[in-house]
Amino acid sequence: MNNCESEEIVEAANIAISNLLPTKSRSLYDIAYNRFKNENVLLAYFSENAKNYKSSTLWAQYSMVKSCLIIYDNIDISKFPKLIAFLKRTGDGYQAKKSKILTKSEIDRFLSSADDKEFLMIKVGLILGIAGACRTDELVNLTVDDIEDVGSSLIVKFPNTKTKIPRIFVVTDVGNMLELFRKYLSLRPPHVKHKRLFLYYKAGKCSSQPVGKNNMGKIPILYL
Repeated sequence: MNNCESEEIVEAANIAISNLLPTKSRSLYDIAYNRFKNENVLLAYFSENAKNYKSSTLWAQYSMVKSCLIIYDNIDISKFPKLIAFLKRTGDGYQAKKSKILTKSEIDRFLSSADDKEFLMIKVGLILGIAGACRTDELVNLTVDDIEDVGSSLIVKFPNTKTKIPRIFVVTDVGNMLELFRKYLSLRPPHVKHKRLFLYYKAGKCSSQPVGKNNMGKIPILYL
């Protein structure tokens, strides 16, 4: 192997190594990396940051530095005992915030007692979202053609552009779920030109404007 070939191999290897870091956040990784290369420096840095940042943020910074040092210098800071001990100690007593979760009784109470004149659209979104474990974008793009009412249940088919195989789920006639869906669908204005299921709803009436992703994402908190 001549020198030219050796240089090309080294260059190719360096390019491959540089691509190991996430593209979008690579600049953050590089900034973090350039500051530290020994345990004492790392300890000083994280000790100072601990005055202003939560434990979760410190661990995120640690992860960035660790990735860069392994890739660039083959230094594994996970084997720095004093640093790890310090980071673990910063987490003592720290409790991460947890998202609130709607209970089954809260959902049942909402569906049965909330005023349809104000909350009908939200009820239908909640029913379909829970029945199909739907993401926000799936609900936003759901059309009237994707739902088949077979009397005793609703059959919902989500088209999947990647696999070409639709995802299917069924909404059974529990409580007044089907009645709520049919009531909402009956309020759809006849002049609506698009097929999107969810339309803006106010004072017992639907407009022709489809509900956007941000408003759909607020459904779990609009009633609470």
